[in-house]
Amino acid sequence: MLLPLPLAGAYDYRLPAGAEAGEGDFLRVPLGRRVAVGVLWGPAAGEVEPGKLRDALERLDVPPLPAESRAFVDWVAAYTLAPPGAVMKMVMSVPAALEPPPAP
Repeated sequence: MLLPLPLAGAYDYRLPAGAEAGEGDFLRVPLGRRVAVGVLWGPAAGEVEPGKLRDALERLDVPPLPAESRAFVDWVAAYTLAPPGAVMKMVMSVPAALEPPPAP
């Protein structure tokens, strides 16, 4: 899960039983005492013990971030030596666009 924060890389989260999500899907996840929205970047690195993984909360009902856009984020981060999460923040510059419209 790549979060739009100046982090060195993606974090591992576990999908709850029965939940489905694919690469590029936007997920709401716990991060410390708050909740953040990030993008499912790929398979877990497997460096975190299963007992320490936190569950993703929900998949947002929006189109996934295309593979080309994810590759571009990785390229910009590598080219500029910036944390991938900082580049992701620019891609997600209007997080409210991921929320459903307010009821009339």
